[in-house]
Amino acid sequence: METLSIIISAPLLVELFCVMALMAIFLFRWKPETINDDLPLVTVFVPFYNEDKALLLTALDKIEQQEYSSRIQVLIIDDGSTNDTPDYVSQWLQQERKQDYVLLNKPKNTGRKGAALDFALEQQVATGEIYIVVDSDTFIEPGGILALANKIWSHPGYAAVCGYVVPKNRESNLLCKSQFYEHIGVHGALRTSQDQLGVVPVLAGAFVAHRASAVRELGGWSEWLVEDISWCWKALAHRYRTGYTAQAIATTQCPENNDALFRQRRRWSRGRVEAFWETWKVSPVMGVVSLPWFLISATEFLFPPIFIAMPLFAVLDMWLPFSLMATALLVESVFIFFFIAKTGNAHNLNRVEMAMLPLFTHLLRFITWIPNILGYLDEITGKDKKWLTR
Repeated sequence: METLSIIISAPLLVELFCVMALMAIFLFRWKPETINDDLPLVTVFVPFYNEDKALLLTALDKIEQQEYSSRIQVLIIDDGSTNDTPDYVSQWLQQERKQDYVLLNKPKNTGRKGAALDFALEQQVATGEIYIVVDSDTFIEPGGILALANKIWSHPGYAAVCGYVVPKNRESNLLCKSQFYEHIGVHGALRTSQDQLGVVPVLAGAFVAHRASAVRELGGWSEWLVEDISWCWKALAHRYRTGYTAQAIATTQCPENNDALFRQRRRWSRGRVEAFWETWKVSPVMGVVSLPWFLISATEFLFPPIFIAMPLFAVLDMWLPFSLMATALLVESVFIFFFIAKTGNAHNLNRVEMAMLPLFTHLLRFITWIPNILGYLDEITGKDKKWLTR
């Protein structure tokens, strides 16, 4: 039993070290961002398929209200919708608008967001040097596009940068609340530190900016099921930077029931494996370099979650892995507290809520443990690639 305890403790020790290192990077290297007055033209891509018209029109209203140094070009991409939402979009466009809008109609839906984005590229109407992709149920907060464009233009090595995307419907139920706390806590803290290294391995595809020249060099998004993760890893394999900014805030609709959440997390899990294979295709050397990160990520999502592992360790008198998990939970809590405090506490959390953030995150990992395992198996066994959320 002692040997097994040591074997189990090894990946937990690595994970603990990584969290501590990222927290140290955040504390010693992070500083508030300043806005550059000289930013290039921006093109926003808004793909939609059978979206609820109220959500889509609200998303467009939020883009319309954005302030930027020049008019923002917005490509609204109807990905073969079969409902009446495109009619409402056409009516919305008949009014005089502050931004420049182009409605593109893709004849047939192919089940992948990346294909809709590539369709828009093929029309050769995008004029911006920065491409910003926004999901049709995502609402950008004031100044969000300016902050995101400013971040990607702050370093010539950035290929893509994502914003601070949080669930809007957090009060719907405990599931939504857990997702909200996950996004504003551990996701934001880790990505902020990873940004200091220029390696943010998972970009939030609901609100993400791409350097247009990098898109032209690396190609589009349509070959993957989870285009945001895979494109990100492909960019890293080509020695680009990827980044994150907590100043570019957007809210989105998160899954409100177990079935929708399971399908989403199963797809995301498959996307991590898909991205790892993409790295190997680009460069075996970079595949080897990315292997440790992939293994750490796999351990995080496939290892039994805290609410299963810690009671089991206690019953089996395996106190070394138990103590490592408890220490990691404490360090994570401290890290999240510093992240929220130093980045402005945009969601006005009190200290009790801050303390609860890691517990809600691990509750969500417990709920989504099986979908994560299934997602890895889907890619390894070569199952048909389906979007899973429609």
